[in-house]
Amino acid sequence: MATGTLLAYHMPGIQGKQINATAMLFVPTGSPPPHGWPLVVWGHGTVGRAPECAPSVQLQEHNTWVDGPNDTLLAAVLTMGVAVVAPDYEGLGPVADGVRAGHGYYHLSSAGNSMIFAAVAAQRDLGSKLSGQWVSAGWSEGGFASLAAAYYSNVAKKADPDLEYRGAIAIAPVPDIRAMNRVLWRDIVDASQPGYGPTGRQIDQLVFANAETIYFTKTQRYAGYHVDPAQIYGPNMLRFYQQNWQTCLPDLNALVRHDIQNYLNAAPSHRLDSYPGIHGETANSLPENARFFDQNQGRLENSTLPGPVLWLYGTDDITSPSSVTYNTVNKMVANGNDINLAVLEGAGHYDVSTVGLPLIQARLRQLFMLR
Repeated sequence: MATGTLLAYHMPGIQGKQINATAMLFVPTGSPPPHGWPLVVWGHGTVGRAPECAPSVQLQEHNTWVDGPNDTLLAAVLTMGVAVVAPDYEGLGPVADGVRAGHGYYHLSSAGNSMIFAAVAAQRDLGSKLSGQWVSAGWSEGGFASLAAAYYSNVAKKADPDLEYRGAIAIAPVPDIRAMNRVLWRDIVDASQPGYGPTGRQIDQLVFANAETIYFTKTQRYAGYHVDPAQIYGPNMLRFYQQNWQTCLPDLNALVRHDIQNYLNAAPSHRLDSYPGIHGETANSLPENARFFDQNQGRLENSTLPGPVLWLYGTDDITSPSSVTYNTVNKMVANGNDINLAVLEGAGHYDVSTVGLPLIQARLRQLFMLR
């Protein structure tokens, strides 16, 4: 169905220097059409922060696909006669290829540059086998990366005039972290009332609220934001922050979930909202946290992106509450963005791309003028 290779390329990093980056490049079986294959630049979901958490490393060294259910989606894209380049992102990838730690989690330029310079690398590698037309797409963290690629798409054109940006597909992105935190902590507090034990879903919410915040804090400090971890974390999560930040996401989630369960079992008075992890919504009010989100997610949401956006959202997605998604999309539409919001009833975070596959394929046919 497809041939895959690993590309190594250079891109501007968070700290202003040129860095090494990597991406997986997949091309359809057979010869390209006369004008070349179009290209999807794929942004993966959250995998961790250490270089070895990268999808390419996990696939090559452990034969493990770590990007959720999206192997099915990408296989379908390749079957359509569309090439795919999937960047590992800044700070993720094989150390042997010069990749160094320093992932830009939800950092606008880091995510955007990881995507667009992967497109440039693919175009240079394949030349006339590509048509030059490209679309950014991604799931979860990759949904943000897809929008960031749209934001920086003019930079790709300057780097390689053969590239023609066509649009973006954002699948289950987390559009406004601060607003999401408010809704998430309200639900956690509601689930902490005496007399009721938490459900598995509510424990999942607390795990999500705690584990991935480590990646935000590490990114902020790496990018020069003066964030004090002790103001964000209680003793349990501070220990995870200090000792387990290199743990890839599935294992980190398991460790945090085990710690939360041990805490709840230790005493009847222990509730979800008293777990010594993230200090609730405190992080939202810290000036440097506010500055980070204003300069990254905020800048993206207040911009007018070139090209149309297909935004897929599942109503059972605990990482993107409906009110947050609708408010962000409405704000972006008011700023002149062309967004088609597809609401998938009953879909959760991990099955949006599967349920929404026909919509994604239809949009690609439209953008690339495929039969």
